[in-house]
Amino acid sequence: MNARTNGGLYDVPLGEADGGVGAFVRTWLPAPPARVLEIGCGDGRLALALAEEGWRVNAVDPAAPEGKPFIRGAVEDLDPSEHGPFDAAVAVLSLHHLHDLGAALDKVRSLLAPGAVFIVDEFGKEELEDGATAAYSFYQRLALLHGGYSPVKPGAGVVYEGDSFEGWRSRLRKSWEHIHEGRKVLSALEARFEGRAFTSGPFLFRDGLDPELGPLERKLIEGGGIRPVGFRWVGAA
Repeated sequence: MNARTNGGLYDVPLGEADGGVGAFVRTWLPAPPARVLEIGCGDGRLALALAEEGWRVNAVDPAAPEGKPFIRGAVEDLDPSEHGPFDAAVAVLSLHHLHDLGAALDKVRSLLAPGAVFIVDEFGKEELEDGATAAYSFYQRLALLHGGYSPVKPGAGVVYEGDSFEGWRSRLRKSWEHIHEGRKVLSALEARFEGRAFTSGPFLFRDGLDPELGPLERKLIEGGGIRPVGFRWVGAA
């Protein structure tokens, strides 16, 4: 690992629904009106917020919303002569979906200006192979289900009435078969960019649990009871 470990990447309010992702991203972005590329923008919420605050944003996703600042398509298809260079790139829970991870990251690199920052928020599905971590996720979800709680974003690990722990675990593995492990994403990043900062931390509370469970998840990680499923990495072109 070339990036220095920096626990401060998670030093943001965990009561927020996004786990402080927006604060993390803004901390590392160059000041507006820097040009920012968001890779895998989803519903576009972050891109629109950054654009409102003065950053010049292009946000690419195969299912991106219509209109500016969005580009509906794959990052691999962007032409650097048309779209670059960018002063920063942001990827929030998107790199694990990329079919050809190496080719996509090579394209991102070509779209960035020399020294541009790359800000990544991700998770490692392999951490759920740890029994205690998987059990924490399952039984917290089950308790919330029995309490009548319906998460806004159920996530791949959603628990249904009558689920067993092993049945749920098997279904989760199957649903994640097509996505990359976190360590593969991290290795691909480190092979192409200069690592500046890295740390692992809580993620499960953002994936179908409750934002208020963030501090509990962090406490269990710090005590060695469960694995940190999330990670944040910052690098430079």
